[in-house]
Amino acid sequence: MRRRFLGTVSGLLVRTRVYLATDAVEVDEIEGYTGTRRRVLLDEVLAVTLDRRRRWWTIAIWLGVGALAFLFGFFLGRNTGKEQISIVGLVLATPFLLGALLHMGFGVDYVTVFGRRGVAQVAFSFRKRRAKQMFALLRERAQEAQDRARGTSAETPPAPDGSTNAV
Repeated sequence: MRRRFLGTVSGLLVRTRVYLATDAVEVDEIEGYTGTRRRVLLDEVLAVTLDRRRRWWTIAIWLGVGALAFLFGFFLGRNTGKEQISIVGLVLATPFLLGALLHMGFGVDYVTVFGRRGVAQVAFSFRKRRAKQMFALLRERAQEAQDRARGTSAETPPAPDGSTNAV
């Protein structure tokens, strides 16, 4: 099976891409020009979680930039005596304020796969249904891989003479 792209998580300096392979969740971390690949094996998955978070620094930055745009237009319009400039400041601030409100209202959904040797995480800002589908898919695939691993290890090994009946 080919790798299937699940999603990304972006930080300040690192961009992480997550893929679903046949037997593992693969995590490609790209930092600058270098990249590393980690794997979380599906038969070693301990937990798969789906949670919603609000990144408060993101909200603070959206509100800060919006407030700066509004205050710049407000004070410029007040000092020059032209009220139209104050309206332009409000228009410039509106997208930033809407971005902060959307993030506060919807948050970011994270699907996290915890394995014995690693963690894989995917973020969904607006596609909440996709996050739930991804969560269900990963849970199902991990359960199938663990059932297969238990099924093969639970079978009795063949006898040295090649017979299959146990004595």
